[in-house]
Amino acid sequence: MRRHLNYANVVATLALVFAMSGGALAASHYLITSTKQISPKVIKKLKGKTGPPGSPGRTGAGGAQGPAGTAGAKGEMGPKGETGPKGEAGLSALSTLPAGDSESGEVGVIESNPTASRYIEDTVTFPVPMPETLAESHVIFTTIAGTTHCSGEGHAEAGYLCIYVTNEGDLSAPLVRHFETAAAEGAGKDGFGAFWKVTTSGAEAYAEGVWTVTAG
Repeated sequence: MRRHLNYANVVATLALVFAMSGGALAASHYLITSTKQISPKVIKKLKGKTGPPGSPGRTGAGGAQGPAGTAGAKGEMGPKGETGPKGEAGLSALSTLPAGDSESGEVGVIESNPTASRYIEDTVTFPVPMPETLAESHVIFTTIAGTTHCSGEGHAEAGYLCIYVTNEGDLSAPLVRHFETAAAEGAGKDGFGAFWKVTTSGAEAYAEGVWTVTAG
């Protein structure tokens, strides 16, 4: 064998050795394309322990307002409400006082150094006209305490005019007239005139009171 050991033999031998070791080296390396190729124990060690959650980041800037949504469907009509109470009709000088309704006001006269038997007149206009005139028998003068058909201040029986005298001096009970016809006795639709007769000359004559009339 010594006779045949030469350079060519050595090179061929080394080439054969390297070829065999290279195949073994190539056989010990693998290409991993999926975690399924790795043992779960190895994956667990590679991941390590899970740390505590980090602090939240800053709030980002608000986004632009989105477009308005489409209008919703019209709802069903609700049930009809109850009818409210009838309102009162407005009354004025162009109206007529309804039957059973009343209105009130004041009356008064005064005169210094009068002459006896002379009349002092006061004229009253009803704010709302009466539906009809009142006879003299339906015009009653009384004190504030009242009497038949006139139960007290602010009251009058239907179809009556009540004049409540609160204070008077040197005057007799007045005569009541209206001027819607030729000086008829009683109260008219629009009002009345009260004629007070002076009883004493020279003394101050006066009368004060309130009235109430109720339509019949």
